[in-house]
Amino acid sequence: MRFVRPVVETMADLRARLRDLSRLQEVATVLIRHGLGMLVAGIDIPGLNTEALVSRSFQSTPERLVAAIEELGPTFVKLGQVMSTRPDILPPEYIAALEQLQDHVAPVPFSEVQATLDDELGPAWRDRVAILHETPLATASVAQVHRGTLPDGRDIVFKVQRRGIARQILADIHILEFLARRALHEYPEARAFDPIGVLEEFERSIFSELDFEEEADNARRIARNFADKPHLVHIPEIVGELSTRRVLCMEYLEGTRIRDARAAGFDMVAVGRKYLEVSYDMLFEHGFFHGDLHPGNVLVLPDGRLGLLDFGMVGRLTQEMRENVIQVIFALQRGDYRTVARIFYDVAIKEERVDYRAVERDTVALMDKYWAGSSIRELRMGPYVVELASRAARRGARIPSAYTMFFKAIVTSEGLAKSLIEEVDPIQAAEPYIRRFLRQQLSEERLRQELLYTALTMGSLARRLPGSVSQFLDDVEAQRVRIQVQDPDLQRALAAADRRTNRAVLAALGIGAFACGTLALFASPFHPWGVPVISLVFYLVGGLLAGLSFLMVLRNRGVARDPSGRT
Repeated sequence: MRFVRPVVETMADLRARLRDLSRLQEVATVLIRHGLGMLVAGIDIPGLNTEALVSRSFQSTPERLVAAIEELGPTFVKLGQVMSTRPDILPPEYIAALEQLQDHVAPVPFSEVQATLDDELGPAWRDRVAILHETPLATASVAQVHRGTLPDGRDIVFKVQRRGIARQILADIHILEFLARRALHEYPEARAFDPIGVLEEFERSIFSELDFEEEADNARRIARNFADKPHLVHIPEIVGELSTRRVLCMEYLEGTRIRDARAAGFDMVAVGRKYLEVSYDMLFEHGFFHGDLHPGNVLVLPDGRLGLLDFGMVGRLTQEMRENVIQVIFALQRGDYRTVARIFYDVAIKEERVDYRAVERDTVALMDKYWAGSSIRELRMGPYVVELASRAARRGARIPSAYTMFFKAIVTSEGLAKSLIEEVDPIQAAEPYIRRFLRQQLSEERLRQELLYTALTMGSLARRLPGSVSQFLDDVEAQRVRIQVQDPDLQRALAAADRRTNRAVLAALGIGAFACGTLALFASPFHPWGVPVISLVFYLVGGLLAGLSFLMVLRNRGVARDPSGRT
């Protein structure tokens, strides 16, 4: 058995790698066909001449990127949706295109849906479901939704995961990680955008969405958070006994999509106020919010309440993050660009020194761009915050991923309100939350808590200080303290000096080879073509060394310069 198990595991791994290779060939072919060949250029893929194909590929556009992603399937669609929240990585025109991504898939046969229900719930599930309609309500790349009825008369829907989708997504993630590492190798400057970190965040997100038990928990938590506002929103009840990791059963909501509510005769002022109150409650009060609140996931129920759908993607904000966000909105209301710039600068991840004044100048320039009028109502807050994050990233200040999900939620909420419910003002609707925040910040209880926290922190530092100082002095005495200085100009100068030394060594060896060849003219008795063989060998080596040295000079000309400008 000791010998059989490794063989079986090796064969299984080999089959998985072959599947990954076949998928990599497919991914590369699609990317090249849509003008994205630079992502696979230089990669040796068996059975695919990437260099020849890349040389014939078209230049990519946002539309071609979206077409390629939709063709590649669920993993890439989900990644595209995540990337639409990263203005620090992609230009605005690509962000706008990715926000329109859609799943285009054919429905799976009903027999396959029944097989998944058998696997997850056991054959006896049919005794607990009175009716299950064969025609799906909705079809997506990850799951398919079917309406049904329970024996007690409750209308429900089953969200059933496609068979094998988790395995396909895992293979695609392996390919994406491979492409990300290749991108870092070919384009070292891409490290500023942390592609490996982006993929790790995406992997956590997509596998959370594949776990329907986690989605059920998200729905229950949001329902608890709104338990004191039953007049405002209704969250579908989860049928726990018919739900697993791959099957989610919940209450069916009968309602009108919010984009169709005006045509259906609803009071859009009331609908708009409820929508913004739901969004802002989740963002500013609960710190746990729906991450994909687009029009397709919001219903207007017959009694005027809102109904929310699809809880697979959620975001979280700590108390400190919520305070930062509210301070930004409060500053925007007052036209206080310096506070906006300071908060962005403070929360950003700074890999190196960042010019704060440049961030401040960008803040002012963008406020002029997105706030053309005199009323705060005319400020386009979502695009403003998104482009500010993009410019800050280009200056070396990346916004943490926890905030990017919030930016997506703000852009979605503001965009929906201004496009479908223009009677309401998203910034004005945020005023009650700002006033509540200011009262809390200046309340006696909050000041007492802050004072207590500061006192405890200072006390902890005071207790640690003697020991830390003593340890530092011991390290100095034992010569364990090391100071490392990094100077980019010095590193470039040293690299240039190394290149000059290499060229000098090659030139010296070449000259030496020519000298040895000349001396051998008088020492060797065998002279074909009138020149000794040993001399020919030395001359050939000398010529190769001289040619190599000359090529190095041409390659580094104008590139390998020291700070004084010498090569």
